Amino acid sequence: MIADKPDSSNIPKLVHISKTVEKSIRDVQDGMLGKRRYYPTKWNRLNKQLMGGLQPGKMYVIAGRPGVGKSAFSNQLIFDVLDVNKEKQDDLIVIYWSFEMPGEQQILRAGSKDTKLQTFDLLSVENTLSEEAFNRYRKAIQKYKDYPMYFCSIPQDMEAIKKINEYMFNQYPEKTVINLIDHSRLVLGKEDTELQKLNTLSKGCMWVQAKMQSITILLSQLNRNIEQEFRAKQQYQPLLTDLFGGDSIGQDAHVVMMLQRPYDLYNITDSYCGEDPVGLLACHIEKNRDGLIGMIPFQTDLSTFTINERTKN
Repeated sequence: MIADKPDSSNIPKLVHISKTVEKSIRDVQDGMLGKRRYYPTKWNRLNKQLMGGLQPGKMYVIAGRPGVGKSAFSNQLIFDVLDVNKEKQDDLIVIYWSFEMPGEQQILRAGSKDTKLQTFDLLSVENTLSEEAFNRYRKAIQKYKDYPMYFCSIPQDMEAIKKINEYMFNQYPEKTVINLIDHSRLVLGKEDTELQKLNTLSKGCMWVQAKMQSITILLSQLNRNIEQEFRAKQQYQPLLTDLFGGDSIGQDAHVVMMLQRPYDLYNITDSYCGEDPVGLLACHIEKNRDGLIGMIPFQTDLSTFTINERTKN
């Protein structure tokens, strides 16, 4: 009697080191010839930390306590990426999973930055907006109509997010999809605990990135450990252990950026990481698989959702 051949269908595929060496050589050569795929932001110091900008197949976590400015930061980042990469817009599709606020509110914020008019004024809360200001706003946001961006403002589960990505990949295999998920705890799930739900979300993002080389920008919250009394001595500087669901999201992410506004949130007036805390949005890069970690200081005017890198003295 001849024994059955062993089932090899479940054996992982092994790749010989010679092939990975050749792939590494091609990656370096692509960079030398200007062929490496990445999408820079308008923030030069951040670009340097991110090895040029956002890269296909990677997940970027933007984390912070409620009210720190995660949505404002990511909103400006994604619109700036499309502005900077105008010649590459045909290669991009942005899916904005705007679960925390509808798409028109995200456009309102972008228009506020463009016109330097507060949303308070744009919506005629106290005084009626002038015709001149209205026309300036309308003209400023016309450009966004041509952006390769789609909004979904109704919370979805990870399976729906994966299906949309598969659809876009099958329809436009030559394009890079950027998923901006605002935010992690609003993604639906049937798991028993929130941490299990976040683990499903994180692993789903990894699947999308590996299979379709999508880019994920995932907004996440910090737990309350950062606000314990003894942490005040460190001026509430965030750590990876402060990331809510850190065991899954933190491990799976390629880059973890933690935002802090020491003056606005905690009334810190002393120097913060060598920076004046007034108006400071500190972007702590606490994990970076390819580049350096460290803090990048931004100057903010969140009344008009304007965020700029501070220049070095």
